[in-house]
Amino acid sequence: MQNRKKKSVPRLRTISSVIIATACGALLLIVTTAMGTQISNRVITWGGNTPDWNRTLHLGGLRLGCSDPPASCVNYAQQLAKSQGVGEIFLAILLDANKTPAYAREFSQLSLTHPFLQEVGFDDFASQCQRQKLGFSELSGMLNEVARNLKSANPNLRLGITLYEDELSSSRFPLRNLDEDFRKTVDYVHLYPHYRKEAQKFSASMQQAKELFSSAKIIPGIYAYDRRDYLPCAAANSTPCSNLEELSLFEQSLKERVALLGDQSVGWIEFYPGSFGLEAHWDKWSEPRFCRPERVQECIENTKKMHEAVRQSLNP
Repeated sequence: MQNRKKKSVPRLRTISSVIIATACGALLLIVTTAMGTQISNRVITWGGNTPDWNRTLHLGGLRLGCSDPPASCVNYAQQLAKSQGVGEIFLAILLDANKTPAYAREFSQLSLTHPFLQEVGFDDFASQCQRQKLGFSELSGMLNEVARNLKSANPNLRLGITLYEDELSSSRFPLRNLDEDFRKTVDYVHLYPHYRKEAQKFSASMQQAKELFSSAKIIPGIYAYDRRDYLPCAAANSTPCSNLEELSLFEQSLKERVALLGDQSVGWIEFYPGSFGLEAHWDKWSEPRFCRPERVQECIENTKKMHEAVRQSLNP
């Protein structure tokens, strides 16, 4: 039988294959590292979580509400920051024309000795403004005083507000009627959806917010809990989301917001509530408005599924 030479692989092709494989591996490492860099320490939760979840979330800050005088709020914030191992606190306070201007000055002073205080601001900003029952001129004057006082001792202390996407063009409280000087002092807009089915892409809402508050960075917010009993699925009707819609629409919104962390106009991403790893212990489950008593276990399970989606999205 005739001997046949074994066919050899050209050396050039072998080297090329090695180069391509190495390049692909390097590209994957770069993409993964870039994603990690985008996410690391740029996640905020309303309230605390378990230590394991704080690591999974790459948690960088906490947001919390406080209606006490400034010294008490700052002490509370310090305890929570220490227990959760974070270095940034975003504090939401009540808007009160009689108290807030003076409180703002006190917060400014306190922030000099409590550098974890990143922001003092207003949750449900439009609703709080409406409750003041002031004309836009008088309201703007009070808000300008708050903004000046908040930065009087510490110009680096941030002013933040929470807005909902449907409020950006609402005629009930036209945000554009607020004084432009005040709108330029807002450093962060925490931008949340009211409904799972959003009327437009979040990027379009972000652009609207930037036009109204030109100096602000946007903090995309997302509700990481079952809201089927809290609000209808869309603004146009009273029908709640199905289980499938609740989960799939959440994941869709989550992906859109996480992708925006590479945008220079985006500061952080925010989840309400916290309670990652503590889903069954969230105190709002006892309120039927948040979850009907017969659905509590289902609400908890759906919330756990959302949290798992967050884990996968933040740790690709």
